[in-house]
Amino acid sequence: PEMALLRGTATSGPLILAGLNADGTSVSWFERAWPFFSWAIFLFGAGILTGTAYYRGRDAHWYGWLAVVAYCLHQSEEHAFDVRGWRYAFVPYFNLGPIATVFDDVCADRLDGNDQDYAVEVGCPLDPKLTLYVNVVLIWIGFGGCMIAATLAPNRFLFAGSLNWGTAVVNGLVGHVVPAVLTSSYNPGFVQSFFMVPLGLYVIRRTDRPGLCIMYGIFLHAALIGGVKVVFRFRTSEALTMTAVMLFAGLVVPLVVSNYLYENNTKRRKTPYDK
Repeated sequence: PEMALLRGTATSGPLILAGLNADGTSVSWFERAWPFFSWAIFLFGAGILTGTAYYRGRDAHWYGWLAVVAYCLHQSEEHAFDVRGWRYAFVPYFNLGPIATVFDDVCADRLDGNDQDYAVEVGCPLDPKLTLYVNVVLIWIGFGGCMIAATLAPNRFLFAGSLNWGTAVVNGLVGHVVPAVLTSSYNPGFVQSFFMVPLGLYVIRRTDRPGLCIMYGIFLHAALIGGVKVVFRFRTSEALTMTAVMLFAGLVVPLVVSNYLYENNTKRRKTPYDK
């Protein structure tokens, strides 16, 4: 089969968007357009946060919402237009990059053209449908949901915002900054990551559990890798599988961890040995 869609060129992304998903379905309008909604969320959120910082200052709640806004900008560079002006450049970059070797056990047959049931015109492990559900569920619903919960019950759930920064740091550092340094080349998402990583480190260092934030970021990406492998190994629904995985790892887990820390701290304050 024709593998031109996998080449890392300016036309790779548009060709992928004009083709098929791994399950044989056509790429939908929303699978093509969602990065521009992320761009809109970034612009709107940046305006709100700027005004809030001016009038009320920057606190942990402010930095938690900043993770949502900053990551939407990250998505825009990856999946809308990168700094070279290339459209949807991250998916072909990732599928051809060194990190994709993690998925060799589930992608080898397809990339060799031996799997006639799947569409081999698109890359593995990422296609537009899977990319949509990972990003929208994790950031819009996961990051955003954590901060809505933190707004309603800040004592219980505010730490979830710091855990989200752990995800951002791990993704930006391992997925973008380190590969750019090792290869002395640009990758889609690197420029934003260059600023997001040190900002994230600053935020999590302000907490008393920076190591936990990084560990959570590693866990989130391990869950993501596992979910993708389930999709391709067992040919489960990309939408259902990745929605379930991202909701659990990106919303349920950080809220549970944050609530546990709150409950634990509350119990400790009630003991006569707590000074």
